[in-house]
Amino acid sequence: MTALNEALKVLSSPTRRAVLTWLKDPHRSFAGYSQLYDFSVHGVCASLIQDKAGLSQPATSICLKALLDQGFVEASKVGKWTYYRRNEERIQAAMSGLLTDLAVDITIPQGS
Repeated sequence: MTALNEALKVLSSPTRRAVLTWLKDPHRSFAGYSQLYDFSVHGVCASLIQDKAGLSQPATSICLKALLDQGFVEASKVGKWTYYRRNEERIQAAMSGLLTDLAVDITIPQGS
């Protein structure tokens, strides 16, 4: 339960949720941006996330560290740059944990 609470605390931030949404489809979300590598190679450079979010560098680092600490993103260091991508497995596990904790049955009734 403590892990779920920590995950929900991180996800309570609209900015962190926005970052996760952008990382789901970076080619669309960062269409007007360019970086050295294609998004499919390493993910999205932290500087692009910072620019899109309109945050300072320290605020961006705190945001991304919180997501990284919960395993919602994975980071790759390439030279002096850090790239981020979503960890779909961890996001799904957190959402599944929430539904289980709330005793939500998401089974679709037959004939629907």
